[in-house]
Amino acid sequence: MRSKLIIFAFLISLVGICMVPVSACPYVGITPGSTVFVGEEGLVLQEGVLAANDTQVAWYPSGALVTGMSDPGTTVTVNPLSFDVTPALFGSYVGAWYSYPNGVKEATPRLAFVVKKPEAKVKLWVYTSPAGKDATNYETVKGVKLGFRLETNMYPIFDRIGGTEHPGIDIYVEGPGGVTYSTLYDDAPLRHSVAITGLHPRTSITYVPVKSAATCVWDTGNSEYQPGEYTYYAYADVNGIKNTMGKILGDTFSLIAAGSTDPTYPTTSYQRRTSDETTPPPALLTQVNGTGTVTLYVTSGGILQVDTLLKDQGGVAYVSLKKGIRALNVKAQALKSLSLIMVNDPQNIGAFPDGQTPLFTYNISPEQSSFSPSVELGILIGDNSVFYNLYWWDVRVGKWHVVDAETGNDDGYLKADITKTGFFMVTYPTESMVPVSEPSFLPETTAPPAEPVVFPTPMQSPVGVLGIVAGLAACALLKKR
Repeated sequence: MRSKLIIFAFLISLVGICMVPVSACPYVGITPGSTVFVGEEGLVLQEGVLAANDTQVAWYPSGALVTGMSDPGTTVTVNPLSFDVTPALFGSYVGAWYSYPNGVKEATPRLAFVVKKPEAKVKLWVYTSPAGKDATNYETVKGVKLGFRLETNMYPIFDRIGGTEHPGIDIYVEGPGGVTYSTLYDDAPLRHSVAITGLHPRTSITYVPVKSAATCVWDTGNSEYQPGEYTYYAYADVNGIKNTMGKILGDTFSLIAAGSTDPTYPTTSYQRRTSDETTPPPALLTQVNGTGTVTLYVTSGGILQVDTLLKDQGGVAYVSLKKGIRALNVKAQALKSLSLIMVNDPQNIGAFPDGQTPLFTYNISPEQSSFSPSVELGILIGDNSVFYNLYWWDVRVGKWHVVDAETGNDDGYLKADITKTGFFMVTYPTESMVPVSEPSFLPETTAPPAEPVVFPTPMQSPVGVLGIVAGLAACALLKKR
């Protein structure tokens, strides 16, 4: 009997330990007003999240008054010791959730927690002098120093007590031959094997840390990394979110073997191409012309081999590319073709720039391609009676940016040097007059006649008087012209 009592007391003590939420499970301990994410499982609601005797939480539509007298949009019954933020119950109801029903009867409604959908993006980062930058559209020649930038709203998870001591966000790189990397070699004199998994971001933007004596996370010049196609992505391996969120997409890029016969193409001492793999232009051509879409005759490094002129179908806009520029697609590979089309409904792109009225909008594609140093974009505006602006749509931030453009040579074109493809919009100030084909002039001052004008004797008919007035008006207009 004594042994049974001892076993029973031991079991009771285990139950007591498991029911101490803060010390037993600090990583999942949710304090009042904390942010939780759709897909998290096994959370523990700490004291104060729910009002006394409440077993539910309630969500109210945006702008609704939260009181004990108002009806919530939806309610959910919760288990404070094992709370799951399931997509089925919370996925369509992001925002503030309140303790219910007693919590909303308080003078200040008791905020239980805030629900958000997890978001994350992983970017390739290139370490250039004097500072690094987004490697999108960057030519990844073997030897380039790389790293990773993580952008996510899930950082509040890792601000919880013990949040940095548990699994986090993992980045992976897949290389040629199906090899998957979770660590990468840096460029330190005694190279490190840098882990790119188990990241615990504490802010919305986080970089994989560079170790001492190194200048990057990933030295692509290392013999471990062969030229070819690489893909990078991530998983949020935290509180079950991985099962809901799935793979966090990154991008695919080509690591280009260093070296080229073209002197403007970067080279390193690691490996050289045996040939430049140039796509030759048609014989004897000094310029290639295209309408709508044009083929670009480029080297494997993206160097244009012949002057190229692309016009839209209506002949209103053009893109002029000079021999020797580098044209690369979104994967930093040679750009093989270019298209230019007019956009009929720019409202689908985004809100117009403040105080501007659209005149023409064009799409230069493929999207997120780049030119180095630049190409010329020209759009026919017809007259100079109104001041025109040119804008470029930045997909990453969802905003129109002003492009430096000007009219010149009296040819009626608004021109700009551009380095990226995408949407370009010509506008004029909203308060301006609608552009006209001919400028308007102020009336000229009529000089007094040298001699008195002798008017004919008034006629008896009113029609005759009207005729005289009309004639005088016509003369005035003729003189004005």
